[in-house]
Amino acid sequence: MSRNPQQGAAAEARTAALQCLKAHPVLAPLMESTTFMVDTRHRFVSAHGWLAVSPAGTVWLHGKRRAEASAWTRVMAMAVVCLGFGLVRRQEPHALWETASCLIANRFCDELKLGQLPEDLQYAAADFPNGGTEALLRQFCGDGCAPMLQEWFQSLSGGVTFFCNFEETVPAWRRKPRWQDLLADGIARGVGQALQIAAGTTAPSGAVKPLTRALRAKRRLIDHYPLLGALAASFDIEEDVRLCQQYDIRVAAIDVGARRIWMNPAAGLSEDECLFVFAHELLHAGLNHASRRRGRDPLLWNIACDFVINGWLVEMALGAAPHMGLLHDAAFTGHSAEEVYDTLAQDMRRARKLATLRGAGAQDLMGEDEGKLFTDAESYCRRALAQGMDRYTHCSTRGLLPAGLVEEIRSLSQPPIPWDVRLAEWFDARFPPPELRRSYARPSRRQSATPNIARPSTVKPTEEERKSRVFGVVLDTSGSMEPQLLGKALGAIASYAMARDVVAVRLVCCDAQAYDSGWVEPERLLDRFSLRGRGGTVLQPGLDRLRDLAVQGDFPKNGPLLVITDGYCESQLSTSMDHAYLLPAGRRLPFLARGEVFGVK
Repeated sequence: MSRNPQQGAAAEARTAALQCLKAHPVLAPLMESTTFMVDTRHRFVSAHGWLAVSPAGTVWLHGKRRAEASAWTRVMAMAVVCLGFGLVRRQEPHALWETASCLIANRFCDELKLGQLPEDLQYAAADFPNGGTEALLRQFCGDGCAPMLQEWFQSLSGGVTFFCNFEETVPAWRRKPRWQDLLADGIARGVGQALQIAAGTTAPSGAVKPLTRALRAKRRLIDHYPLLGALAASFDIEEDVRLCQQYDIRVAAIDVGARRIWMNPAAGLSEDECLFVFAHELLHAGLNHASRRRGRDPLLWNIACDFVINGWLVEMALGAAPHMGLLHDAAFTGHSAEEVYDTLAQDMRRARKLATLRGAGAQDLMGEDEGKLFTDAESYCRRALAQGMDRYTHCSTRGLLPAGLVEEIRSLSQPPIPWDVRLAEWFDARFPPPELRRSYARPSRRQSATPNIARPSTVKPTEEERKSRVFGVVLDTSGSMEPQLLGKALGAIASYAMARDVVAVRLVCCDAQAYDSGWVEPERLLDRFSLRGRGGTVLQPGLDRLRDLAVQGDFPKNGPLLVITDGYCESQLSTSMDHAYLLPAGRRLPFLARGEVFGVK
């Protein structure tokens, strides 16, 4: 008689699922002691169910149910996990106990990414209490089990019990399995394999990689340096000589978005030198040097960051400096990368001749520095370094970290303050709420409960006080200014000015020359307002105009004033007034700003 093709397809799917479970490191010990049988007579498995499991470790499978291998993988894994958790036992109420056990096992399989529930067993996400199956059973007993979850368990078990054949005994010749110990052994294997993959000694496929000096340095960093251990585990090492030659990588480079560090084996680094270089590249990623560039010259910024990082690594005595030399200057001790950049920018021609680990005139910060992939990678690196810092603080025998490195890690751990909040704080500091005064000089309302007692009335601020609540705006209206920036900046300024009782704004538009728009009420900036310009960019005449008005007594001598520009302006601006700048996020002024700078997003 020919074989039924439906039964053949079902058997192939079950076989593929069994092979997948036996190959999984966490469940492999459990699978060695578990027996899988096909229940053709439906002794334990309902005609509408999937499977059933006994305390002795026998899993009875539906013989004719057709399903994908991924679906069988999930439901088989749930049965095996129930054994490993020690849940296959009698406990009342048995229907709620089995439902809670299957839900907890399914959540564990979700975390292990074992197969996928079939479509008829999908259910909406539910919040389970902490404490495992016992806590979930107490919740079901107290609050009841949702009908959706009851229907889900009925579909899985086919209307009969999921845990079956409690009378089954283990043969005398076979040792009784200790299911929870087997699961603990599997979890230990899984963690060990994950650590080997993270260290680069084993590929995800299971193949053993040759342990190069760079890989040994990575393993040392993970094992012995808690500050950088988590960060090191998330980066792969690429040691292909031909690719290093193709990308002109002399020693090393990093691609944060791809989470890859390039190490050129032709550089001939020792293991200690590899440790130093690997930590150097990781600090580039963890300290978010790529996104902190903010319009600076890319190569010069990379060199400035190298000076700071190398100084810290030398102070920490982490590994050994590369024999071919590195960027290190004791004069920069205690300086930030931004301060080093400003120093190097004074002699840019000389500074650009310096060599990074990638080589002369090349950046070791490679790859794209924008987009969601890069942003997510930098966010992960920042969190990993902060977590490493927390672990480091609990290790008293690890030595000391440089104060500058600790300060940068802690500052990056704090969420950045949005530009509009910082601008509001700037307004609050310069325009505190007017002092509320009361006077008996004018008739006032009387309180109904005490009509014979006169009450003081609120006195409005004097005209002199009102006139002092003004500020100036120098607005770049050149052709390079984007209309979106103009709209966001003017809208925010008008809103904050109105909220703080600012009487008027002195608006000066600038392109190739200055156009004084006079005193403008903040409310008018929220409506249609005509701006003059759209030519070149010269801002100094606008500042000079406000200075002349201050001399004439038509504007406060000390400001304040806001300069709104896209950064494409003169190489130097001069004013003695209290001032601040509004720029698009990521842009940078061509000079060292004396006032605050707000990056508009």
